Amino acid sequence: MSNKIQRTGYMSEIDKFLRDYNQNRKEIPDSVQKEMQKAQKIAEKRDGIVEENDSQIWKDF
Repeated sequence: MSNKIQRTGYMSEIDKFLRDYNQNRKEIPDSVQKEMQKAQKIAEKRDGIVEENDSQIWKDF
């Protein structure tokens, strides 16, 4: 049973502002770049579809 989440593409005003602000910045500090990379990795893991039968976590139990 896999129910997919349907995304509407909604973005709040503050998210739009922050996205535009980040895109227009001349220099992004290293600490901010690391946080952005970390958030991207988490988002990829969170949003990826995983089949329960393909999971290797419980293989040897």
